[in-house]
Amino acid sequence: MSHSPSDWDNAWQGLEPQQPRQPRGGYWIALAAAAFLLVAVVALGYYVLQQRGATEPDLTLPGEEATAVAEGEATAPPDGAATTESAGPGIAPTVTLPGAFATPQLPPPASDVVAARLDSPPAIDGDAAEWGALPTYSSPHIVFTGNGWDGTDDLAASWQVAWDDDNLYLIANVADDIHAQSQTGNQTFRGDSVELQIDADRAGDFGPTISPDDFQLTLSPGNLADLPPSAFRFQGVADGSMLDATTPHSIIVAARGDGGGYVLEAAIPWRDLGVTPSPGLVIGLAVNVNDNDRPGSAVQEMMKSNMAGRRFGDPTTWGTLTLQ
Repeated sequence: MSHSPSDWDNAWQGLEPQQPRQPRGGYWIALAAAAFLLVAVVALGYYVLQQRGATEPDLTLPGEEATAVAEGEATAPPDGAATTESAGPGIAPTVTLPGAFATPQLPPPASDVVAARLDSPPAIDGDAAEWGALPTYSSPHIVFTGNGWDGTDDLAASWQVAWDDDNLYLIANVADDIHAQSQTGNQTFRGDSVELQIDADRAGDFGPTISPDDFQLTLSPGNLADLPPSAFRFQGVADGSMLDATTPHSIIVAARGDGGGYVLEAAIPWRDLGVTPSPGLVIGLAVNVNDNDRPGSAVQEMMKSNMAGRRFGDPTTWGTLTLQ
């Protein structure tokens, strides 16, 4: 017996289960809720970022600090040629210093230094007692590091200046845990020493270059034993070099060790600088301190200055000294 095929489409017509239809209003409500949630998440993230920015200090990148140190230059060698020493590693945190600088805080550095006029000259003996309450300055800025520097900052220096009709006077109190000075003459900058850069005619300069009115004085404390204190004078020449001065000088230097560094005192005759002093006179001055932590070696490992931007061949970066 044969049967005709069933018409399944017609047979199931109207019997399929009915799917409930979502009202269109619910769709828009769900979309609005999602948008609100997204806005809330973005706002919360922005708030968190703002709070972090308000509480975290700006950080100096190590590369930026290293670049600033690299721009400094070493003391000129005796032949006036450019030094080949390069900047060392990044600056390490300052360690606890020995001697007088272990407790008191250093005075702030100053680019515009004032020298008090003295009625009577101090005895040049390395004793700071006569200097009393004269203004005190410091040289805290690392402006040069040599290849041998290990990154340790164990050097601090404060100093005072004064003047009379005959001399410019300086006393420096240097804290340094290792004393190393074996050199004399134009090599004393390769050991622990104080170095002055003086622009004797700042008003007459025509640009940032060395000229014959520029001087560099290296004041050595000696080795605080059998090598006596000494001074050496470099002078600029017309081609922009800094060479050994061709005329003798009469600078007097005395020094004393204090167990954690040294005190150095000096009298620098104005005639050695070609200067006629008078109240209100302004000359260029940078006070720098050289450090060598390797006894038996002659090397300029680090230099600190009162001028953060001090450059060897640019007298406009040396700061000023005004005679009171």
